[in-house]
Amino acid sequence: MKLRLIACAAMVFARAYAQETPSVVQVKASADMQRREDTAARIIINREEILRHGDPSALDVMRRLPGITVAGNTPRMRGLGAGYTQLLVNGERPVPGFSLDTLAPDMIERIEILRANTAEFSAQAIAGSINIVLRKAPGKRSREWKLATGVPRHFGSDRAEIALADKGDDLSYTVNASLQHIANERSEIGSVQHSDVDGKVDALRNDDGNSLARGYILNLNVRLAWTLQAGETISWNTFGSATLFRFDRATMQQVEFGPGYPYGREDMHRRDLTHILRTELAWSRKLESGARLDASFSLNGNDTRRDRQYSAGSPQGAALLARSYETSPDSSGAATTGKYTWPGAGSHTVSAGWDISQNTQREREVQRDSHPSGPAPIDFDHLTDARVQRAALYLQDEWDLGKGMSLYAGVRRESSSTRSSGSDFAAAETRMTQTSPTVQALWKLPGEPRRQARAALSSSYKAPELQQLAPRRFLSLVNTEVEPDRGGNPGLRPETARGADLAFETYGKEGELLSLTLGTRRIRDVILNVLRLEDGRWVESPRNGGRAQTHSLELEWKQPLDGTPWRLSLNAGRHWSAVESIPGPGNRLARQPRWNATAGAEYRSGAWGGGATLAATGAGWSRVTASQSAYAGGQRELSAYLSYRPGIGGLLRISAYNLLKQWTRAGRGYRDVHGSTASMSREYDAARMYIGYERPF
Repeated sequence: MKLRLIACAAMVFARAYAQETPSVVQVKASADMQRREDTAARIIINREEILRHGDPSALDVMRRLPGITVAGNTPRMRGLGAGYTQLLVNGERPVPGFSLDTLAPDMIERIEILRANTAEFSAQAIAGSINIVLRKAPGKRSREWKLATGVPRHFGSDRAEIALADKGDDLSYTVNASLQHIANERSEIGSVQHSDVDGKVDALRNDDGNSLARGYILNLNVRLAWTLQAGETISWNTFGSATLFRFDRATMQQVEFGPGYPYGREDMHRRDLTHILRTELAWSRKLESGARLDASFSLNGNDTRRDRQYSAGSPQGAALLARSYETSPDSSGAATTGKYTWPGAGSHTVSAGWDISQNTQREREVQRDSHPSGPAPIDFDHLTDARVQRAALYLQDEWDLGKGMSLYAGVRRESSSTRSSGSDFAAAETRMTQTSPTVQALWKLPGEPRRQARAALSSSYKAPELQQLAPRRFLSLVNTEVEPDRGGNPGLRPETARGADLAFETYGKEGELLSLTLGTRRIRDVILNVLRLEDGRWVESPRNGGRAQTHSLELEWKQPLDGTPWRLSLNAGRHWSAVESIPGPGNRLARQPRWNATAGAEYRSGAWGGGATLAATGAGWSRVTASQSAYAGGQRELSAYLSYRPGIGGLLRISAYNLLKQWTRAGRGYRDVHGSTASMSREYDAARMYIGYERPF
């Protein structure tokens, strides 16, 4: 019902300007040229580079981008997870339920990577921001279709995409649609062991499982733009997504020695159905004085249905548990943004703007247990309501000082109010206000116009997520130190940070690039997930844990080989971090890897093109608290592609991923005066290949 109301509202306001990233001046220049001339540090990945490899999802595109690593379904900057990296779509936080692995790359116009925040974007970006700008109005007429299929069939996908675009005197439009079927079968191996105070293993359990995920993903992006008169445009931009996933997993448990485990087999069947719709309407006008006014209004909605069926039996095969769990989280929201830009005195360009939004979320959770034998059932019917209101004002100035010097200065004032209530807990409300100044400077070295230095000082923060604030406990199937219950904490404070970045860049005439960046962040009120024993059960809940600091040294290098069609690239980072309240060694922040590197080689000559990329990330244990630890396995991912253009317009492409067939490893541990418990898991990722063909019509 909410989505239908949003769709009706979109038709009422069907003349709007879908505002892209407000601060980017749209000029016909290469991505490297825009990056070189922008006072604020911004790496731009253009559409041609996004589509070159034939990736099945935007998440696969992220794996090759400079300064970005991917863990699970989440991109990270500076190696930091736990929400330190801000993801934006068209300059705004995405609709709840949005995921990069369901977004088709053909929907994207460009990707912007910002190591230091700017005033026009939310300052919830301690590690940095990634802004995905969806396809905009075209410069000329185009029509294209794409088909791709993957092998092996149990670990691949099939895709069909169509793109239509045209531009007239007063009207332009873009329509992108994609349908994808995916299949993902994995083997899973795990173990849980306990050791006494002397380190002798006195209990060991091995788990062996297999899972199969199947699903369909439908994406639609539509943009209409009208030119009313010189300097005035209105348009309407709508993005919709529908996903259906089915997931089945069976796990066998085998106790090698030590205390028995209540189950010998666990099965889980899951079905997820999600609808996302976002529509944006806005207006833009350039005034005779040279000033410009942009304003937008947007509506969004998310409708999700999740159904879980769990069953467990004894080692002898007797049925012990049948659990049904259903949840239906829905959300809707509205937002308005705007910016007024005017030429200031001298070489100043000043702009001021607003960003106001309200989102409501409502979720019902129903669980029913059937126990042929064993403990009493855990049945509940919970209802949760949450409302988040945000408002921000900002002011910024870009100033060309002359002699190769330029300066960016901005300040953003953000406030938010979060209220959550539930059928099983009292209403809780939190308020936050944050002022975030930022200063960035660019200096082109005298006599060396292609060499330049950058510096940035910024303030940022990270607000707690809604699920971290809800004072509710989620019970684990078998409660242990490494499989605890999870709870929220309504008293959480936001993390705040002060940061500095220094960079040196060299640009060549033929696309050469060398960039070296040093960054540091000092964080207060860092949020840690702390494990405690409460009422005889292990419970993990978030707590503010004092101060932390992180430092990074990052290298980016691109080099065409003279006289050859080859082009080489290298991105690498070395990271350090420490949480003051946790004893070392290994007290790294948010399971940050010590290093990451991505090396690539590409060949482009005539009708042929190809390339290979190797991405690697360091592995190791990190301490979460004085008694808790976590393990993240190293990643070695090799991908490659080959393309051939047999005739005018057509393109045949073969893309391959995970050619090293590496297992994904993860673990967690707990140690106290009675000994230690550690769990380790491994998931097998098969190599996969996609064969695709695209052609205009």
